[in-house]
Amino acid sequence: MMPDKMDWKKSQIVYQIFVDRFNRGPKFDEKVKLGLYSRDGGKVKNWKEIPTRKSHGMEFFGGDIDGIIEKLDYIKNLGANVLYLTPIFLASTNHKYDTHDFRIDPQFGDEKSLKRLFDEAHVRGMKVVLDGVFNHVGADGVWFNRSKRYGEGGAYNDSKSSFVDFFDFQEWPDKYRSWYDVKLLPELNLKSEKLRKILFENEDSVVKRYIKMGADGWRLDCAHDLGHEINSLIVNSAQSVNSDSYVVGEISSYPLEWLKKTKLDGVMNYYFANIVLNGLKGKFTSYVVKAELDRMVEEIGVDALSKSWNMLSSHDTPRLNWLLNGNDQLKCMALTFQIAYPGNPLIYYGEENGMNGGPDPDNRKPMLWEDHQWDWKFREFVIKAMKVKNVEPALKGGEYLKIMFSPLSSIVGFGRYTEKPEDTLFFFANLSGENVHEDVPIAYSYFIHNVELEPIIGNGKATAKVSRIEIEMPPNSAAIFKFRPRFSTYRMYKDIDK
Repeated sequence: MMPDKMDWKKSQIVYQIFVDRFNRGPKFDEKVKLGLYSRDGGKVKNWKEIPTRKSHGMEFFGGDIDGIIEKLDYIKNLGANVLYLTPIFLASTNHKYDTHDFRIDPQFGDEKSLKRLFDEAHVRGMKVVLDGVFNHVGADGVWFNRSKRYGEGGAYNDSKSSFVDFFDFQEWPDKYRSWYDVKLLPELNLKSEKLRKILFENEDSVVKRYIKMGADGWRLDCAHDLGHEINSLIVNSAQSVNSDSYVVGEISSYPLEWLKKTKLDGVMNYYFANIVLNGLKGKFTSYVVKAELDRMVEEIGVDALSKSWNMLSSHDTPRLNWLLNGNDQLKCMALTFQIAYPGNPLIYYGEENGMNGGPDPDNRKPMLWEDHQWDWKFREFVIKAMKVKNVEPALKGGEYLKIMFSPLSSIVGFGRYTEKPEDTLFFFANLSGENVHEDVPIAYSYFIHNVELEPIIGNGKATAKVSRIEIEMPPNSAAIFKFRPRFSTYRMYKDIDK
């Protein structure tokens, strides 16, 4: 099947931004004077300070929407074409997953600045995906109002409040369902018809309003908690405004049921991250890595995987540098897996420059802008990898070719192809610390024989024989290979792609 080059859902390179930590806009000092960061007891930090856990999310570094706009060309030059922003709505904390109200937090800007971000991104051929937190809200928000910040009403203070039905009280007011039993995050009762209308059914609902404003899609926080029905309703809502809008769900488990039983375009494929990273760290054998990557394709299908996000790290995990102990060779292997396997690569801000960081909040340090501190060699590899992802048709929804290896082999490999034989690519990774030489059969009807395969990224040697490939891979290496033209006039399969 020829991948649809116009389907942006299969052609994404996603750049994730934790808004408070990316870049300060020109109004930072003004916002400090207005007390926007200290309004709930927050503290403003120097950009070079290290976030601390004891602050419980109340340390602010001042990144905002205008700051992102200033850096759009920087992001574009990495090869990224989709921005994913962590929540931007009014909340007490720096991460904003404790929503107070679904309007832009003044710390980050206003609707004018958000509309400008959409416009400036679109001019550059980039999309913007917002973070939708619809599973829970903040206990001090408008609807729950535990601290009475918004007057005497709210579900916590008034048993007859119109918002009581928005929550699940076992015993009012102190026994209520909350996310992970964290009382600061009461869960929403999405069986409430009134709440559904506010969030995603009415024409002025949260989901529809921001799509109308220019957002290209939503990332659904805790999509596994929302469930299949709510996920599907949100997709219907977004796509009723713009049929081309994109909705991706945060799913940390195996994606199959979430892509099979819901209308989500894709998932954040943490299962992919689990398989690849544990393979690179030696916790999973090559055989297990290959079997699980093949399993996902066989059970889920290339189409659904190709619209999902291939994760390596995010604001919820340690950074890639920390996960792989600063080993640039393994990091480059991880990126090669990320662009070769069906799916859209996600780059967490600063990963391209080698930023380090352990578990939250160390993984949320302010962006490192001093380029003399960047890991330039790794950065150049990231840019090259994203260019390969952008220019190769087989990596934009192309089909997946399963390749058989001995159970004892240290090689993981597969092919990607379109209707044009010359687009065919082969990915091979050697997860051992030794040089490996192998022959593997290639069950592909339009395999081009007796030519060298050129590594378009990574290191290794591969030669196409008759229905097989001879592979030679250095220790701990990964590469993507493409047929290297050998003949000046002769061409195989002349009529295949007409």
